[in-house]
Amino acid sequence: MFLEQVLNDPICQPVAKHYKRWCILMEQNIGFWLRDSVKHTKDHCARVLLLALVIAHQIGLSDEEMEGLSMAAIFHDSRRLDDWLDKGHGKRAAGYYQDYCREHGMPFDKQTYYIMYYHDLDDTIGLAEIAKAFTVGERCTLLYQIFKDADALDRFRLAPDALDVNMLRTEEAHTLVDFAKYLLQKSSDGLSYEIYIF
Repeated sequence: MFLEQVLNDPICQPVAKHYKRWCILMEQNIGFWLRDSVKHTKDHCARVLLLALVIAHQIGLSDEEMEGLSMAAIFHDSRRLDDWLDKGHGKRAAGYYQDYCREHGMPFDKQTYYIMYYHDLDDTIGLAEIAKAFTVGERCTLLYQIFKDADALDRFRLAPDALDVNMLRTEEAHTLVDFAKYLLQKSSDGLSYEIYIF
């Protein structure tokens, strides 16, 4: 699941340990309903995870916020029924995340739940629901925007022109467009992936 040469890139080094930890959890414990998918795979979720962590690090988020984004990344497409719009897969993934936390004694994060729940809907809906659920001082809106950008940056797997950069929400995501292409190319090279246990 990990391309060592990508994780050794200076942009990835500060988040490599976080990335490895959450990829291992996803690979070993998270079940995906759409097993024959070619678009919404664990590899896609791993790239979203890395992109979200890089953006979060660049913004200076806390370890706790990075953990919330990591959980959103590894669960977000786990309950898809098809490879198309599949509105509602965010809600199903959020429910799976909540159940998983309860069943495995892991702390449940309401922000992570909301990020996942609304990631497959238009921002006007997601942001409105987040604004209702969280106080002004909470950073769920920023976390939501980072996650949506990380997911969007991996749209190059769909087609070379699948990403509309004007739709990116954070400055940091705009600087990562070429890196997202590079990341996809590296994960598609057919090079061997290695799992590192630490």
